[in-house]
Amino acid sequence: MLKQTLLSLTLMAAAVAQPPVGPRAAGPDFTEIKTHLGLSDAQLASIRQAGDTARAANRTVRQQIAEKQTALNGVIANGSTDAAAIGRAMLEIAALRKTMDANTAKAREQAMSFLSADQKAKLKTLEDAEKLREEIGQAHALQLLAAPAGVGPRNFGENNGGPRPLFR
Repeated sequence: MLKQTLLSLTLMAAAVAQPPVGPRAAGPDFTEIKTHLGLSDAQLASIRQAGDTARAANRTVRQQIAEKQTALNGVIANGSTDAAAIGRAMLEIAALRKTMDANTAKAREQAMSFLSADQKAKLKTLEDAEKLREEIGQAHALQLLAAPAGVGPRNFGENNGGPRPLFR
């Protein structure tokens, strides 16, 4: 029994350790947004680099937040009543979260700087459409909108054996 358990754990660890394969291995190719906005390869590369830089900076900040949160949890778990120390730690964590927000805003600002005025106008239509995401989802759930071609069943409770009745 122990051998089977160890073998199973070893196989699971080996499977998890494998690098991703297939089209998603290198990440998304952004074909649709590239076509919609008319992005050049150079623009896309620059925009991706701005995002990569922000993600790397935020990864470091997330690590700092995790360390501070662990230390804070330890202080509280030990029954500390030092409100000033606990408050300082919470303020440090809040400041780090603001740093992450600033990193993300800076990356977006940089990404936007690579777009032409026409591309920014096209992006504005996507921003406007995004505001309707909840309404669109609910319209799909009520079958007021048909699913786009090539899209499988939405996860609105329909069974996979056929269409869901409009009313139950």
